[in-house]
Amino acid sequence: MRTLTTLLAAVLTFLTTAGAAAAQGKAGGTLVLSYHPEPVTLTTIGTTAVPTALVASKIFESLLAYEWGMKPVPSLAESWLVSADGLAWTFRLRRGVRFHDGKPMTSADVKFSVEQVIRPLHARGRTNFRDLKSIETPDDHTVVFHLGAPQAFFLSVFQPTEVPILPKHLLEKAADFKKSPFNNAPVGTGPFKLTEWARGSHLVLSKNPDYWKPGRPYLDRLVYKVIPDGGARVAALETGEVDLAPAGAVPEPEIGRLAKLPHLTTSDRGYEALGPIVWLELNLRDKILGDVRVRRALAHAIDRGVVANTIWFGVGKPATGPISSGQPFYHAGVTAYPYDPARAERLLDEAGYRRGAGGVRFELTQDFLPYGENWVRLAEYLKQQLGKVGIRVTTRASDLSGWLRRIYTDWDFQLTSTFSNNYADPAIGVERTYISGNIKKGVPFTNSMNYVNPEVDALFAQAGREMNPAARAQLYRRVQELLVNDLPVIWLMEMPTVSVVNRRVQDLFVGPISMYSSFDQVWLAK
Repeated sequence: MRTLTTLLAAVLTFLTTAGAAAAQGKAGGTLVLSYHPEPVTLTTIGTTAVPTALVASKIFESLLAYEWGMKPVPSLAESWLVSADGLAWTFRLRRGVRFHDGKPMTSADVKFSVEQVIRPLHARGRTNFRDLKSIETPDDHTVVFHLGAPQAFFLSVFQPTEVPILPKHLLEKAADFKKSPFNNAPVGTGPFKLTEWARGSHLVLSKNPDYWKPGRPYLDRLVYKVIPDGGARVAALETGEVDLAPAGAVPEPEIGRLAKLPHLTTSDRGYEALGPIVWLELNLRDKILGDVRVRRALAHAIDRGVVANTIWFGVGKPATGPISSGQPFYHAGVTAYPYDPARAERLLDEAGYRRGAGGVRFELTQDFLPYGENWVRLAEYLKQQLGKVGIRVTTRASDLSGWLRRIYTDWDFQLTSTFSNNYADPAIGVERTYISGNIKKGVPFTNSMNYVNPEVDALFAQAGREMNPAARAQLYRRVQELLVNDLPVIWLMEMPTVSVVNRRVQDLFVGPISMYSSFDQVWLAK
């Protein structure tokens, strides 16, 4: 538990660091970044998809920020204390913080954001606040979270994309938060505010002149250029038209070449707390995919080495289960599904799906994540590989909004390729995908598969409340064993996180969620 002494030390460290940065940072300039696809919305109320999160994290803030190692430091909350029993967390809010429309941010906004929006609607809201009993606001600058059980991960949830503090006065009368015009005309407390969105072309965030950090942000504006073609994004980096291409925005074969250019550099930093994994999501409502023998056959029919080394050009790593190997609580001793087409064929035979006319056992439809060329190549490879074991695959393409609706609202799919972040703790990023309580239409990146295992539900719940790290590790070890045995998804690859950056961009990588940080510290060398 955090003591008052360590809390004050953290505050002093934060102020000292901020002062040092202020001494060297230079004000002015425009940072241009590009990612594909374009955001479908600008708040994380309805989706935490990467394009949305990249923008929303500059507009909205949360109670805390994070240094390396996911060490929490003050943000909208300037200090916090926890009760001896771990059931009451008291946050003292920073005074003088205003939303972009000039209205003051108060404890009422925090309470409203968590209770009315984040907990019921956010992809991880129900897991992040599973034990929340009530929120007390004794005054405008004090918020007390009352929990029904201690949460080992509680201080890790207050990221800007996870628990953005929203303006109650603009949202409290909305009939449907997800359909509110606010999502495309957001108002936050962050260092940047939306000033222009020309769909299909660009999005402009301008400096918030009333930002609560003196002298911040350094940048005058951020421009998000919409460049659908990967080759065109590469050319824009080469010419200096674009300063930043976050992880996944540049075709992997080009990364090494771009890194050799004198004005560019590459980095895999800024994603340490994310741990993204590429996987195949399976709709277990489907009669064929509801048979675990079929799912295991699919796992044996896919060569993860090809996915990592050929499709992602060697910058990824084959995945073995739901927790990335670089994350806490990773368990290496789970059941392996090596590439073994003969074993896949035997499993399909055992399941009663023998080859028929033309050697076809059955047909499946796959939808792929519309994030660019790699996902198209992955879809082509999966079609080819599953065809070798007698499964005829039809591929459907959608734009991002159509894909989100098909997978997470309509549940109208059989196979879909996607990726998901582990985040700083399994209770935040992993659990939400597999617990039966997260089978809920209309909430992206939750349990779309209709996977139900009461033991998995119970273990996740117990691990989230367990304060002993060794005991937590044993609980998550069992969770991984069960999930890999059941295969509600097929884990393919630990996803690469290499960004390409113009060397004039300074202080970009300042913590484990740098790309989802506010960018108030970023400045441009002349």
